[in-house]
Amino acid sequence: MAKAVLLGVFDGVHLGHKAALDELVLSGADRKCVYTFNTESVTTKGKRKLLSTAAEKSELLLANGADEVISADFSLVKDMSAEEFFNEVLVGSLNADVIICGENFRFGRGASASSSDMKAMCQKAQLGFKEVKTLLIDGEAVSTTRIRRLVEEGSLKKANELLGRPYSISGEVVHGNHIGTSMGIKTLNMMPDDIKALPKSGVYSTRCIIDNKLYKSVTDIGTKPTVAGDQSMIIETHVFDFDDDVYGKTVRVEFLEYFRSEQKFDTFDELKQTILNDITRRKESDL
Repeated sequence: MAKAVLLGVFDGVHLGHKAALDELVLSGADRKCVYTFNTESVTTKGKRKLLSTAAEKSELLLANGADEVISADFSLVKDMSAEEFFNEVLVGSLNADVIICGENFRFGRGASASSSDMKAMCQKAQLGFKEVKTLLIDGEAVSTTRIRRLVEEGSLKKANELLGRPYSISGEVVHGNHIGTSMGIKTLNMMPDDIKALPKSGVYSTRCIIDNKLYKSVTDIGTKPTVAGDQSMIIETHVFDFDDDVYGKTVRVEFLEYFRSEQKFDTFDELKQTILNDITRRKESDL
């Protein structure tokens, strides 16, 4: 039973990653495995926000052709030489027959070995090998770093184009100060996950997935400057045609388009009217 192993970090599982997953599927192997890393354990470039949690990444990899996802602790392999990683992990532990990686893939202590080195090792061990070329869009590589920058700038349309799907954030619905409810505009509130990249403060056209159902929505990310008191970041989503009690449930918000910056208003009437304008704009959208 032939086994193909695709190597990479895959944070975000963007279009470039999907091209690699296509090669995994095309390998024709009986067992298609993705060997990746627990992204939170990869600290070679310092602390950075992630495009996907471990659970989100695994779900996306499996949905795009992988039969199995192995999420390794990077600290357990980072000090291995390239030869040790190849012989002990890929051959000894995984029993790989075919190895697939991107052209910029690095491995071994201090990222000392390249895709070319992997090819040479595979040839010596008589294993199959496939190198996946970097995907370019608008003349620039599709990369997690590029998409993270777009998300944090609020450029969600472009970020979503490179991801191949809307950028999303999932979280548990928590109680807020119920200001929206008092204005007749109920919101679902989530606290941001510390590890996820967050779009810049402002109001966004969104979709909300609740119990596997999709709803149009408008989402505000920020500190609610019009409301005195706690100034911590919160994600507030007004879901259209929905009024169920979902406190304690996990919902997912998909970010489609940046509408406007967060503003401080002199009165709640001004705030309410601006939110109503946001809602009208969203309802008229085809997204």
